[in-house]
Amino acid sequence: MKFAYKARTKEGRIQRGTIEASSRKVCLSILEKYGFYVTSLREAGKGGFLMGKISLRKTSAKDIVSFSRQFSVMLKSAIPPVEALRAQVAQTENPVFREKILKMAETVETGSTLSQAFSLHPNIFDPFFINIVKSGEATGKVADSLDYLANHLESEYNLSQKIRGAMIYPAFVIVIFIAAFFLVTFFIVPRLTEVLESFGGKLPLSTRLLILLSDFVRKGGWVVILVVFGSLFFIPQYLKGSPKSKNFYDRISLKIPILGDFYKKIYLVRFCENLSVLIRAGLPITQALKITEGIIGSEVYKKIIIEAQERVARGEKISSVFSQYPQYVTTFTTQMISTGEETGKLEQTLMNVVSFYRAEIERAADNLTSILEPLLIVILGIGIAVMAVSIFIPLFQMGMGGFGAM
Repeated sequence: MKFAYKARTKEGRIQRGTIEASSRKVCLSILEKYGFYVTSLREAGKGGFLMGKISLRKTSAKDIVSFSRQFSVMLKSAIPPVEALRAQVAQTENPVFREKILKMAETVETGSTLSQAFSLHPNIFDPFFINIVKSGEATGKVADSLDYLANHLESEYNLSQKIRGAMIYPAFVIVIFIAAFFLVTFFIVPRLTEVLESFGGKLPLSTRLLILLSDFVRKGGWVVILVVFGSLFFIPQYLKGSPKSKNFYDRISLKIPILGDFYKKIYLVRFCENLSVLIRAGLPITQALKITEGIIGSEVYKKIIIEAQERVARGEKISSVFSQYPQYVTTFTTQMISTGEETGKLEQTLMNVVSFYRAEIERAADNLTSILEPLLIVILGIGIAVMAVSIFIPLFQMGMGGFGAM
C-alpha cells in the first residue's frame, strides 16, 4: 500500500511525500526510524492532489551532486551505509528523490549492496555511477569511489552551469527585443496608423513597411513567427530522436565555425574525465570504454569509442585508434593518451587533458559572452532605432507642416 505523509524533521522542516508499506503502523515505524515526526498520514490517492503535483518534480543534477558529496563524506567518517542513507532521507528537500533514497535504505537494510540499491533507479543513477560504486565494493573502497564520483559530478555540473550561464545574457537581450517588437506592433503602430491616415499624404518607406509588418502580425502572422522560432528549437530536438538523424546532427554541429571546436572540447573532456575516473576506480580498460561509450552523448564519438574498445580488446592502444580521427580528436589529446599508455599512468594524463581543455572551455565561454554582448546590443539598438525612426519621422513632419507634401 502507498501512504501519503506529512512530517517534520528534527530541525523542524516540513517534509511531504509518499511511501510504500504493508500497513499504516509499519509506515509510521519506518518514518519514525528515519527521524521524521509524522503529523499527517493517509492512503495515497485519498485527497492526494497535492501529492500528485509534488511527484511531478524531477531529480536534478544538483540533487545528485549534493547527495553524492554528503554520502561520500559520511562513509569516509565511518558511518554505516544504512545510517548515512537515513540521514540523507531527512536532509533531502526534493520529495521524489527523498522517496528513492528511502527505498534504497530499505534495500540495503535487507542485505543488498549499495550498487544493487542504486541500480533500482536507473533513471537517476546511470551505469557510470553504479559501476564506480560496484568497483568500490569489490576493492573495499566504497568511500573513495564515491569521493571520485562526487568530484567528477561536481566538475561536470559546474562546467554545464558555466556554459549555461554564458547563454543567459544573450537570451535575455533577445527576449527584450521580442517584447519591444510586439509592444510596438500591437499597441503603438495601430494608434499611429489611425493618426497618420487622418492626415493623408505619402508615408516614408520605413513607416509603410512597419505598418505592413504590424498588420501581418496582428492578423495572424504572429503564429508564423512562433512556428519559425519554434522550429529552430524543435528541429534539433527531433534530429536527436533517432540514431541516424542524431548522427547527422552531431556531425553538422561539430562542423559549425567556432561552436564546432567548442563542442569537440566538451566531448573530449567528457571522455577523458569519465575514463579516468573509471580506471582509477579499478575497472578494466575495455569495461571503462564500454561505460564511457554509453554516456558520451555524441554518436560521432560513440562510434570512435566502440572501435577503440574492439581494438583494445585485441591488444591495440587507444591512441592508435584516435590518431585515425584527427578531425574529431586533437593531436594534443592523442599524444597525451599515448604518453599515458607508455608510462602506465593513463588516468593521470587523461586528467591533465581534462584540466587543460576545461580551462579552454571556460575561456571560450567567457569570450563568447564578451563577443555576443556588444553584438547583440548593436543589433538590438539598430532594431529599436529603425522602429523609432519609422514612428517619429512622420510625426515630426506633421509638426513641421510638411507631411502632406510628401
